[in-house]
Amino acid sequence: MITRSSTNWNLFWQHHLGCWRGQWTRYSKTGKIQETFKSTRSFFANSDCSEIAQINQQKYANGEINTMRWSYSIDDHSRHDGFAHPASTAMRGFAFENGAAAWLIPQLQDSQYQPFELFLMQKDIRHSVGVLYGENGQLLHTASVREYRGDSANNNWSVDINQLNPWTIDGEWQGEKLQINPNLVREPIQTIQWKWNEDEPKGNQTNHFFPDNIILRCPKKVLQGRPFSITIYWQTKNNQLQIMRSDYNQIHQLIAISQKTMHRVANQS
Repeated sequence: MITRSSTNWNLFWQHHLGCWRGQWTRYSKTGKIQETFKSTRSFFANSDCSEIAQINQQKYANGEINTMRWSYSIDDHSRHDGFAHPASTAMRGFAFENGAAAWLIPQLQDSQYQPFELFLMQKDIRHSVGVLYGENGQLLHTASVREYRGDSANNNWSVDINQLNPWTIDGEWQGEKLQINPNLVREPIQTIQWKWNEDEPKGNQTNHFFPDNIILRCPKKVLQGRPFSITIYWQTKNNQLQIMRSDYNQIHQLIAISQKTMHRVANQS
């Protein structure tokens, strides 16, 4: 029987199986590089994708290699509120029809660390942004993970790792918006228009400018009793704009995950 949870599970593996090679870079809250390393994240499935094996390898410049392995299944890890990962009982996975995905905690607790990971992809390249807050809600670090799958010719990421000076996304854009709710209900696709100056940060939010036209917007601190959002923007080399956003209410309960795919309106430079 097809259910919301099985649809969510199958959509993720429809797009993310295989060996993803790339570069991880972790930054302090002020944008300074804390560490960087080469990586692979490999996902293997049985014939119906009901069982998954994952192998992560982190390869450091000094020759050290850190390997992690997990196994999970649709029976044990596909839940009504997203799919669970053996590495974290609190986090849930959410998958969109176009390959975008997120690992989020549906209900944050003030006394725990608060991790977030948002994925955007285009064919055989993908980018994920990680954000980690401490027990007091302070931003601890951010991470940029740029990966490719298959032949090295698919790798069109730059080798830059330093964060960039602030920049803006010019022009007018239009496309489609997808949305998943915490109960895995999928909202009807919306046609949208978008401009950067209608989406500028407010108050407690700050922008982090990663290499390869990627911007992370997140709170400087997760404040008690205040709603917040975490958003990533990616202007790809073929001039597509993808935006992904997770929204939490004032009691820090996840209320929606949305993803927009857009192209620049004609006659815009």
